[in-house]
Amino acid sequence: MKSKRFQVISRFARSLFVVLILGGLSGSVAIPQPLSYPDQQSPQAKTADGIRLVSNPIQPRDGVQKPKYTQEWSIGGENDTQSDLINRPYEISLGKDGSVYVLDWGDTCLRQFDAKGKFVRQIGRKGQGPGEYDVPAYFDLDAADNIFLADGRSLRVTRFDKAGKPVGQFRLEKYCTQIRVDRQGRLYLGENSSVDSGALSSEFKEMVQQLTIRRSGADGLNPLRIGPFIGQKFMIKAMGQNSTISTSSPYSPMSGWDLAPDGRLFVGYNGKYEISVCDSNGKILFRFGREYKPLKIKSDRPVRKGEEYYPAFAADFFFDDAGNSWFRLYKNEDDKEFRFDVFSPEGIYLKQVVVPFRIYQVRNGKAYAIVETDEGFKSLRCYRLE
Repeated sequence: MKSKRFQVISRFARSLFVVLILGGLSGSVAIPQPLSYPDQQSPQAKTADGIRLVSNPIQPRDGVQKPKYTQEWSIGGENDTQSDLINRPYEISLGKDGSVYVLDWGDTCLRQFDAKGKFVRQIGRKGQGPGEYDVPAYFDLDAADNIFLADGRSLRVTRFDKAGKPVGQFRLEKYCTQIRVDRQGRLYLGENSSVDSGALSSEFKEMVQQLTIRRSGADGLNPLRIGPFIGQKFMIKAMGQNSTISTSSPYSPMSGWDLAPDGRLFVGYNGKYEISVCDSNGKILFRFGREYKPLKIKSDRPVRKGEEYYPAFAADFFFDDAGNSWFRLYKNEDDKEFRFDVFSPEGIYLKQVVVPFRIYQVRNGKAYAIVETDEGFKSLRCYRLE
C-alpha cells in the first residue's frame, strides 16, 4: 500500500505536469490551473490553424451562483422622485468617480448621474448644430472621462469634455454599430457592410453582413480597419424598380465585439460559443469558448419551419473592473432570471451568475441594471452584489 506521503507527492506531480503542459501551449497568455473540477473536465488548450483555442467544459469552475443583492438606488419608473428622468435607456457607461452615464433613446439625450444616483447634467441636446445630435446611437468615455458620442442619422462623432462641453467632432463614412475608446485615446467603431451570397429564388436573395472594426485617432483620422468578421444573414425581396424589403430572424447568428480594459479586442461569434481575442491591430492572440446546449425557442409562430434555437449568447457582452468578460445567455420570455457566463481574461470559464434583472455593467461589487416593470416603466438601478 502506498504511503500517505507518496500519494501527496503524486498528486502534486500530476498537477505540476498539467500546469507545464498548459503553460507551454498558452504562449504569451498564461492559462491558470483551475482550483477544482469535481465531476467534469478541466479546460483544454489546443492549436488549430496556428491559433490557440481554450476549450471549457459546459459547467463553470466555480459553479452556478445566485448572489445576494441589495438595491442601493433607482432612477425612473412610476415612483421616481426625480420626475421620471428615464424614458428608454439603451446604453450605460461608468466614469472614474463612479458617475453613471445613460443614453436615452426615448428622450434623445445623454444624462449623467453621480455615484449615488443623483442627477448631475444632460450632455448635449437634440438638433443639428455643434454639440447637438439627432439620433444618439452609441457612446463611450476615455481615460479622462471625455465623452465620444456617435449620431446615427447625422453620421458624425462629437467629443464632449468631462463637464459636458462640446470640444470637437468629425464625420463618419457610414453608420456605426458601436463606439469604444482605449487608454491611448484611440476610437474603435463597428461598421457593417452587406455581401450578396447569391439568389435563392426568383424573389429572394440572401445577404450576409460583414463586421469591420475601424480604429482611428480621437479626431477620426488615420483609420485602420480590422476584420472583416462574420455578420448576420438576412433576406431581401424586390418590391419594384427601386424598392426592396428585408427580413431576417431576430435570432440569426452574428458577431459582437467590445474592448477589454487592457486594450485587447474581443470579437464573439454566437453561431457557436467562440470568442477571438485580438491585439489593437487585429492580430488574433487566442480564442476561447465552452461546450453548450442550444436553447430551443418557444414560439407559436417560428420564423422558419421546424425547430429553432437561440444563438450561444447575446452579442452585447461587457467587462467588469477585473477584466472578466460577461456574456448574457438568451432566455425565453417566461423565464424571469438572467444568466451571465463569466470568463477570466485568459478565457477560463469561471462562473455563471443568475439574477432577476439584466446587468449592463459591473464595478466594485456593484451591478448596474435596467429594469422594466409589468406596466412598461423602465428604471436604472444600482445593486450591491454579495
